Amino acid sequence: MKQQRQCAILDIIAGQHSLATSDLAAMLDVSIETVRRDIRELHQQGKIIRQHGKIKALADDNSDNGLSFVDRFRRHARNKKDVVSQVLSQIKPNMCIALDASSTCWYLSKQLPNIPLTVITNSFRICCELEKKDHITIISTGGTLIRKYSSFFMSSDALPAIKSKKIDLFIFSCDSIDKMGNIWDTNNGNAKFKKFAFNLASNKILLIDKSKIGSRGELNLFNLSQVTSVFYS
Repeated sequence: MKQQRQCAILDIIAGQHSLATSDLAAMLDVSIETVRRDIRELHQQGKIIRQHGKIKALADDNSDNGLSFVDRFRRHARNKKDVVSQVLSQIKPNMCIALDASSTCWYLSKQLPNIPLTVITNSFRICCELEKKDHITIISTGGTLIRKYSSFFMSSDALPAIKSKKIDLFIFSCDSIDKMGNIWDTNNGNAKFKKFAFNLASNKILLIDKSKIGSRGELNLFNLSQVTSVFYS
């Protein structure tokens, strides 16, 4: 019964920009408390967004939430460079690594040595940076380019190519980490790639600066208990 109700919630909000909890309860003919429990579970599973008493579906390639890439790479640049220098020792020749479209991973791509590596990414800027390093094989997710975030919204056509690779390390950043260790991010096309690469990778490495600790964001992706290592400055 609960599973059917939660599937119905996902179907309803798929056609809505956002929907109030009270309206959803009326449509399903259940109590608001029942709907809130379902919403809480779906949110924890990363299937919906909770925001100011309303819920909405995950972003598509037209999403425009959060800071642009240009704005992000200018913020706490020194801290990002420091944390990147810490993680370089984890990257060995012949590894396959995945990098998200964060500005922190872009700083990492600039410092990667030109050694035999396979890098999977949804970041347009990381692809451009690594093009200069001829020993590194670049696999892009492709899809629609979101210029604001300098990232590709991953298309379903990219999934078979990525699934065939054994990802040794997934290195990523986030918007914030709350007191419970939940990892939060902006609801945009980057989240889809992060969740996909996270599930495929043998090891997950989170790169953050201290300004991101102690707050909540828009979309709950993972928990620190699921991460292999955390590097911060």
